[in-house]
Amino acid sequence: RRTASSTRFSTMASDPFTLQFCVDDNLRIFARMLACLDRVGKDLYLEASGGQVSLRTLNAAQSAFVKFHLRPDFFAEFVLEPNASLSMKVYLKNLVPIFRSVAGVSKVWVQVASGEENYLRVQQECSSGLRKKFDLAFEEVTMINAVYSPDSCLNCLTADPMTLLACLNNFPPGLAEVTLSAGADALTLRNDPDNIGLDDQKDVGLRTELSISPENLHAYMPNPASSGVSVTFSLREFKALLSLVKELEHRVTLRLEAAGQPILLSSEPRSQTGAPFSVESVLATVVEAASLGDEDDMFGDEPADEPMPFAPHGGAPPQQQQQHYQQP
Repeated sequence: RRTASSTRFSTMASDPFTLQFCVDDNLRIFARMLACLDRVGKDLYLEASGGQVSLRTLNAAQSAFVKFHLRPDFFAEFVLEPNASLSMKVYLKNLVPIFRSVAGVSKVWVQVASGEENYLRVQQECSSGLRKKFDLAFEEVTMINAVYSPDSCLNCLTADPMTLLACLNNFPPGLAEVTLSAGADALTLRNDPDNIGLDDQKDVGLRTELSISPENLHAYMPNPASSGVSVTFSLREFKALLSLVKELEHRVTLRLEAAGQPILLSSEPRSQTGAPFSVESVLATVVEAASLGDEDDMFGDEPADEPMPFAPHGGAPPQQQQQHYQQP
């Protein structure tokens, strides 16, 4: 259910809302976060507890997980019922259009009512004096989390997202996957010329490879005990995250372990003052089917121990993506 009205308007109301918060100065950042989540998944998982809010999504192939963590100082006002916590899911295609154009909006209130009737209320105050109200249905859920360990990633780099985006713009349009290699002397991006993930088949067989020297990165720390690591992953979600980090004017940090293990992506502010939010993402990587042992069989008859790896894009191609997720 989605309704809109401009006749009745309230700010931090005394109605029985479990959660209420107001966004003003960070409204454009909030809208960009929602737009980024919409490019990755179809559902927004919103969790509130202890005075903080997290926004998460998972793509349909369950190979990309994105999380935004918003601290109390991100909001102009924040009210959560004492000893209360909230975990809900709302359809992004209903929510994102409300925030698509916020140029003339000065403040937005988000209120969540849970009880006899569950609904998410968004109220906008425009600089022209126009006031809008939207009510959306939501579902209470158990929050999902990606299972990963940053300590196991011995290859780490920090870069300006513009540097990586400039390299990615050299690849054929519609490319599905890209390979990133962290070597001792350079960071390399390339595509598989036999990849069948291209929209325009005339570009099949075109190989593109670019190298970035460590001097062009903010920090570059490959594993000294290894000759290098190469990982292949989905390009769409990677570019969406880089674009957001660029708009936030942050740097991006990538942590790599090995092929078949996830890439961990996070952002850090350029200034020393910090930011009232953080960005985390987990991207599944490709592993050759021939390198999977019996214990890694994703399609065997015997059920695997939790956490279960999810199936890759479209059936059982020569390459398979692995990623673990679980519900706490």
